[in-house]
Amino acid sequence: MEGCQGAAERRRDPLETPLLLFFILSGAGWLWEVAFVGLSTGVLVNRGFLHGPWLPVYGVGGLLFLLLPRRMEGWTLAAACALAGGGLEYAVSLVLEALFHQRWWDYAGWPGSLSGRVCLASAAAFGLAGWLLTGWAEPLLRRGLEKLPPLWRRACCRGLCLLFAADAALSLLRPNSGAGISFPV
Repeated sequence: MEGCQGAAERRRDPLETPLLLFFILSGAGWLWEVAFVGLSTGVLVNRGFLHGPWLPVYGVGGLLFLLLPRRMEGWTLAAACALAGGGLEYAVSLVLEALFHQRWWDYAGWPGSLSGRVCLASAAAFGLAGWLLTGWAEPLLRRGLEKLPPLWRRACCRGLCLLFAADAALSLLRPNSGAGISFPV
């Protein structure tokens, strides 16, 4: 009897770790932006299209960085992450603007700005973040997630997915917007 239950406990859902990494990275991106904008403007605002404490562009970008070939390292890896992150940021800006006729960021006036959607500084930040994630943070995060009991992992994953789905549904109807968050185009 223990053998069957033990096997079930050891079996992992192959989507749990990527989903949990997505939520961790989305939350880290939200913290980064709230802190960056707060320090820049002196005002704390809930950044992003969603209402919850997550910015999916960081979660998707982080997972995208982890899909890059493992043989990449150093400047090559940082450049690939800068290009991937900048491309993702540009695409997300286009989609959000087309759907909601608003922008949640604008780099107009920044060096290397492309239509205000991405700039050299944001691409460089993605490059550095991707380099740090792939070489340092991801192994630590995976080890930490592996230490969670399977029941806790499943519960966290399912709970976060439900909260995220509810937030996404609400935000599609009424996106997080307003002073210091978004602006009409």
